[in-house]
Amino acid sequence: MKMDIIVPKAGLTMTEATVTTWLVAEGDKVNKNDTVAELMTEKLTVEVEAPESGVIGSILKQEGEEVVVGEPLATLLTTQSEKEQDENTVLPSAEEVFKNPSNETVLPSYDAVIIGGGPGGYVAAIRIAQLGGRVVLIERNELGGVCLNEGCIPTKTLLKGAELTKLHSLSSEYGVYYPEPSIDFSKLLQKKEAVIQQLQNGVRHLLKKSKVTVINGVGEVVSPNKVNVTKSTGEIERITSKNIILATGSEAYIPNIPGLRNAHPLTSKEALSITELPESIAIIGAGAIGCEFAGIYAPLGVKVVLIESENQILPGADHDVAQFLKKSLQKDEVEIHTSSKVKEIKVENGEKTLYIEHKDHYQEIVVKEILVATGRKARIETLEKIGLEVVNRGIKVDEHLRTNIPSIYAIGDVTGKENLAHVASAQGMVAAENCMGYSKEIKYDSVPRCIYTSPEIASVGLTEKEASAKNLDYQIGKYHFNGNGRAITNGKAEGFIKVLRDKKYNQILGIHIVGHNASELISEGVLAINLEATPEEIAATIHPHPTLSEGLLDAALESMGKGIHV
Repeated sequence: MKMDIIVPKAGLTMTEATVTTWLVAEGDKVNKNDTVAELMTEKLTVEVEAPESGVIGSILKQEGEEVVVGEPLATLLTTQSEKEQDENTVLPSAEEVFKNPSNETVLPSYDAVIIGGGPGGYVAAIRIAQLGGRVVLIERNELGGVCLNEGCIPTKTLLKGAELTKLHSLSSEYGVYYPEPSIDFSKLLQKKEAVIQQLQNGVRHLLKKSKVTVINGVGEVVSPNKVNVTKSTGEIERITSKNIILATGSEAYIPNIPGLRNAHPLTSKEALSITELPESIAIIGAGAIGCEFAGIYAPLGVKVVLIESENQILPGADHDVAQFLKKSLQKDEVEIHTSSKVKEIKVENGEKTLYIEHKDHYQEIVVKEILVATGRKARIETLEKIGLEVVNRGIKVDEHLRTNIPSIYAIGDVTGKENLAHVASAQGMVAAENCMGYSKEIKYDSVPRCIYTSPEIASVGLTEKEASAKNLDYQIGKYHFNGNGRAITNGKAEGFIKVLRDKKYNQILGIHIVGHNASELISEGVLAINLEATPEEIAATIHPHPTLSEGLLDAALESMGKGIHV
């Protein structure tokens, strides 16, 4: 049945309005009372709701047009006659509604179909919509991906809780006294879930505002221009599109250690779901994930053992930064073992014994829980069979994010490039614009890397080790926060800023920060490297006083042998 969606009368004096936003597109499925558009009058914003469940047929009035009360805004193709559907009724797909007279299904045509609604996928979807494209986003779980639901956001919430356990110690230096903290872990978990829910709602709103069609289901690429979506009901819907963007993400990698699987270890996902803190935990892997969880558990009263096979925690990070963090974690009574390998694990009487091989001896460590933080692997199992080229355990892409199949792009962790949410978002923007006819390229020279331990760590560009490997003649400028007025007044004067300068071309090679708010301070360094700024240009930029950011100015000066406050 075809019916009109009309301009509602909101208030006694309303006679006309302006169409400001359409929240749906032609062919979108809607439920009864869903908001489909927003109108603006002189006094208020009016929401237009679908009078019945069905599929949007034609949009008759465009954004910016003036309309009067009772005027048709769009047509609606209703389903199941005029009977109201209950909440559990599954609406037919757009394919089923738009059937031609010969009863052959007319498939919807999109500019892009995106599989995966994480920070790469949903950003790409919004960008395509902004460029006027028709896009459908497929997500099998919750929008926001690992970052929002199982990674960045929940861990930062728990880290904030862990940080607050130290507040009474800091405040006493200022003559403000609190009792020793007591920890209600269940309350902290409630806060974590509330934060996730708020941001999930935000992503949903952004997609709805941008008129992105979202389907909850599992997407499977069946050809260069076709995707099958298996929904929770078992129904399979086929979608055709000019382009496909793969944003299927990654999952925790479990190393092949004898006895490990029998010990039922936690990954970062399970670690964020436990309802009770363990008495003790061994963390295998001291990269960003392992160090962050050590920084969560130790202040909350858990005995933490951190095990790393390389010769320093945070392998790949600047050595000075890694050493500084090691000392900080040890102050929180984290037991750290580097150049150490877990050879075997045994479980007995509710305890888990790890047999550790060090350089010159063996050791047994007994704990209640084990957390595996040995990296992540791309979700590519179902993708190789369609002929996509895989390299370094990720889908091979060019600088345009295009795979070896021209109509298929890949972004985010599935590419095996950088497992960082902000890289996925940047890749999503590039892929989206290329789907819409542009020729954009992605560059990884100025990617910031942040670790949210206490203190925080942030870096961009080359480390000393990497600069040496390239045989570059470089000079270091280092500024310590214990000489910074703002850091001292904050009571958090630990850490430093380190700048690497290429002597030959006077180019900034890398910037490394460890200290309070390092993740916020690094953005100036990222911009400097992205714009190829020189240390002189940073030094000539007047920085506000007193601030932590002054430290970058002094570190830049010191890299030229002209430091003032060092």
